Amino acid sequence: MDLVADKTEPQTHRIMVIDNSDVAQKQYFSELAQHFIVSFIPTTDQAWELLNRAPLPDAIILDIAISNDITSNEDGLQFCHRIKENPYFNDIPIVFLSALTDPAVRTKAFELGCADFVSKPPVMSELFARLNHHIYQYHKTKKLESLIFIDPLTHLPNAAKFNEVLNQEWSRCARYWHHLALILVQINSMALIKKEYGVDEYYAITASIADDLCSVGARPGDLFASIDNNTFALLLSDCSIEGAELKVAQIRRKFDHPNFMSKHQAAGKTIDCTLAYTVAAPAGGSSSQELLLTTQELLMQHEQDPSNSVFSTPNILGIDGMTQSANL
Repeated sequence: MDLVADKTEPQTHRIMVIDNSDVAQKQYFSELAQHFIVSFIPTTDQAWELLNRAPLPDAIILDIAISNDITSNEDGLQFCHRIKENPYFNDIPIVFLSALTDPAVRTKAFELGCADFVSKPPVMSELFARLNHHIYQYHKTKKLESLIFIDPLTHLPNAAKFNEVLNQEWSRCARYWHHLALILVQINSMALIKKEYGVDEYYAITASIADDLCSVGARPGDLFASIDNNTFALLLSDCSIEGAELKVAQIRRKFDHPNFMSKHQAAGKTIDCTLAYTVAAPAGGSSSQELLLTTQELLMQHEQDPSNSVFSTPNILGIDGMTQSANL
């Protein structure tokens, strides 16, 4: 439920409050709506579902002692751990709220990565000040990250960000016995386009392709990144070989669509792509870098076999072993 007290003043910061106390909502959390856009969530399951949908909150207030329905025994500390394991929103500041006074509880909360710990019932003026401080630091960090981790041409995560997330997702998938799929998309004929149509058209087409393809990684947790000249990477957590094949087919359909590159009709006629994908089982062994190198080697097969446009391994890296690559 969103609580907005005064719609005449602009309110840009979103606060997610995870607390199942009706008393808390009525007595003091309603005051938050005078300063922020507030979502009041009664269970961690509902909060997780909301986190996986945009827009993300700028801060989270989390009750340590929150209890879910009978299907879940997750408390606030466990939910904080779940958030901090996810690379896509683990940097959102979490302010714990609790009536517990045990120093061990506070220590555990900070060990899990919370930004602050406020006792119940909170002093609202102090809570506002703490939230504003953590939100300011959060946005300052995000701006710095955008300079370091965002490709300025495509506005996609760059190679540095991709490698960071690849390592994080490899560790997470190993812990939970999930598969991890990597698809590389190499755009062909771009050097020719730059030569014949100029640098400006080359940049415009590259940005347009990135904009069209980024919708392929639509699941929460998918990462679509620009990792090299004319090469994009799609990282898919908890994705089987069949799931990777579906994504590859979806990308192929985009390039085959008659309206693809309609704004660049002359140059767009020569554009095509080569795809390579590998599925790994991190819990079975191997490494994140081997997943990347294996897929890059598959992509290079196009030079020896230009008649094919999709290359893959028939086996799962880390379980089945690697045999000679097959193409589709």
